[in-house]
Amino acid sequence: TKQCRDGRKLIREHSSASAKSTPMHTLAMLLGALAPLSYSLQRGAVSTASRGLARGKGRASHLYGCAAEPGARTRFAPSPTGSLHVGGARTALFSWLWARQNGGQFIIRIEDTDTARSTRASEQEVLADLSWLGLEHDEGPTAGGPDTPYRQSERMQTGLYQELAQQLVDSGAAYPCFCTQEELDAKRQAAEAAGEDPKYDGTWRDADAGEVARRMAAGEPYTVRF
Repeated sequence: TKQCRDGRKLIREHSSASAKSTPMHTLAMLLGALAPLSYSLQRGAVSTASRGLARGKGRASHLYGCAAEPGARTRFAPSPTGSLHVGGARTALFSWLWARQNGGQFIIRIEDTDTARSTRASEQEVLADLSWLGLEHDEGPTAGGPDTPYRQSERMQTGLYQELAQQLVDSGAAYPCFCTQEELDAKRQAAEAAGEDPKYDGTWRDADAGEVARRMAAGEPYTVRF
């Protein structure tokens, strides 16, 4: 389409001038070129804002199409399982702009709960990329702040989430599930074989209270489910 051709032309034109551009301008130009390529954003305020940023006329109040929010606290929560990609940079940019427009704080919280893939090296790389783009955060794992820690793994170690999860269980809004990973895998495979969407079947939702208490007393691992 003409919009796609215009987007590619903008990228080519910017490539020849990138040596003279700041990192922030580089990102704004790239977003301005990519926005028309996304049908879902093509007619929205985000697309309009990104094209405006490329022309140096964007305002954070345009990004979300809503009124100003004095003292807004925005958060970008990257998962340190790889490099920062343009989608994450886009999210961080708009969050940073909204906080700056409203005299608020831009916060980074690291979502490192995927212990199998999260690495501190990836975290440092993402933070370095954000810094290179000029998206400095007010609170986060390196800047500190009143709500430390800013890594989810460290917040879990404080017992905060366990306490809240227990409140949900006590109120009847959640329950402990003792299904093993092998049992869950078998349920998923059975659903796929039957041509159904895999989903939890509620095995422990209405389990005998005595059996639940016995397993918890034995220290068996469990997951809290709604």
